[in-house]
Amino acid sequence: MEEKCRAVVLKTTDYKDNDKMLTLFSYEYGVISACARGVKKASSKLKFAVQPFCFCEYVFKTSSGRRTIVSADLIESFYGIRESSEKYYAGCLALEFSMLFAPEGDDGRALFLLLGEFLETLCYSAVKVKTALAAFLLNGLRIAGYELAVSGCIRCRKPVKNRAFFNFGAGAAVCEECAGEGDIEINPSTVALLSSLEGRKLTGLTDVDFPEMIENKALRLLIHFTRLKTGVELRSASGLSLGR
Repeated sequence: MEEKCRAVVLKTTDYKDNDKMLTLFSYEYGVISACARGVKKASSKLKFAVQPFCFCEYVFKTSSGRRTIVSADLIESFYGIRESSEKYYAGCLALEFSMLFAPEGDDGRALFLLLGEFLETLCYSAVKVKTALAAFLLNGLRIAGYELAVSGCIRCRKPVKNRAFFNFGAGAAVCEECAGEGDIEINPSTVALLSSLEGRKLTGLTDVDFPEMIENKALRLLIHFTRLKTGVELRSASGLSLGR
């Protein structure tokens, strides 16, 4: 039995002498695994189809519940992401995030489309890399059921100005007047950046221009929030020079 799907390569693992096991994020089936046989041989015609970020239409043969890649047609390699270390690590972090939250089955289509938009933005757009990544994480958390409330104070609904706080349990910004025990003070510009990203298409963020220090603070907040909710550390963040 053969099946076909469009998928992005999230992860590859060496398997036996000449094979690789792929973790793929597909539009049709969510996250799936497949074996690329003989792909480590110099003569393999599937080498292009096992690279991280690669977006292909794959044809599989399924036997005893295991998928083996029969052929692949390249849709987009997103090769430009590999030409910059910042873009590369940002892309890897997005792949990690997707592997963490993408379900099996077609329930993952919203996150799949967001990942595709992010990779396209990263590769071809003038949007700042860290701004695009913050928007991806913010939107990805919303899709995963962990929407952050950053457009105003979660308690009084007023805009957060001057001093700003964040409650990681609620995933929400808190103003100075409402802040209490358990609320962590953060830079108000961090709230402003996150608020400016809500509900926006990633490719349209060219007008968002916050200092890198604020981008770093926003990313650290989002990554820490993700770890608190999942218990998983997004390891690629270590390559992004986010400071402390």
